[in-house]
Amino acid sequence: MSPRSPSIILVADADPRTEALCTSLFAAQGRFTVQACRTAQAAQAALQAQAPAALICEVALADGDGLAVAERAREAYPALPIVVLTGEPTARTAAQAVRLGLDDYLLKQADSVNLLQRAVHEAIRRRAREGEVSRLLHEMAALNDQFVDAIERLERTNLELADRIAPPAPDEGAWRILVVDDEPNTVALLETLLRSQEYEVDGATSGAEARGLFTTRAYDVVLTDKNLGDESGVSLIAEIHRVNRSTRVLLMTGFATIESAADAMRLGAVGYLRKPFEDLQVVLDQIDAVIEEITRERAERRYFHQFKGRNSAFLARYRLIKNKLATLNDPS
Repeated sequence: MSPRSPSIILVADADPRTEALCTSLFAAQGRFTVQACRTAQAAQAALQAQAPAALICEVALADGDGLAVAERAREAYPALPIVVLTGEPTARTAAQAVRLGLDDYLLKQADSVNLLQRAVHEAIRRRAREGEVSRLLHEMAALNDQFVDAIERLERTNLELADRIAPPAPDEGAWRILVVDDEPNTVALLETLLRSQEYEVDGATSGAEARGLFTTRAYDVVLTDKNLGDESGVSLIAEIHRVNRSTRVLLMTGFATIESAADAMRLGAVGYLRKPFEDLQVVLDQIDAVIEEITRERAERRYFHQFKGRNSAFLARYRLIKNKLATLNDPS
């Protein structure tokens, strides 16, 4: 079948008055031309030659069933606007028109002129809108496939980068750690240990001193004893997170049990250390594990922002299609 011509309205009716009526209704403005067929055979030939902008078909044709012509037209051109006319309506033909998904079923009567004109124009507009919605949905589906492919490629790239990633480093300068314990010797021991690993370390021997530090300076990790002299180290966790949600807290305790570990996690700590320290390497391993987690989360955020930047054109197209679909589906 040849490409669709949007300028032809095909009229299949043996009554010449229908041709004259359609010519006056649709051809006068120059937007459409009317092609008249007096028989079912002629209508079928015209449909095979090209798809019209709309089909107006009488139910009863001299050499065949007009609804059969409409059915073949619907099979050949699913989006074609089709209006059927009849001077002798029956429940059977009305039901058949509904079953075929025709756009309208009109009676030939005194006021059929305005009804026919409105029915054809509304059918053309409705089918055009449905076609645009279908096209946009297909485009959105294609964009979704592109999005999934891009995510998969990004994930593969991330895994490759993870294999080659440089040693963890903070966003600015050295990793900053705050040590809080009411025993000065413990603070001094941890400061020396962590500085030997090139961490930037501050120490505090009370909750008040610690509060003065973490409210004025950002820390990546805070090690605090569970029981401080002036208050509970547990109470500091909520305050630390109110100031900086990204700060990780390790709780130090001399009474390490399953219950105390669960309490630490429930209160917002990422882990706990048992005192006294029998092996300082355990402290370093715990700190290193926290630093690796922070590094991984920051890398994921960077990858996400890079992905958004690289795919800004895709996102713009997606939003444009979504807005068009909302407009087309708006009944107003």
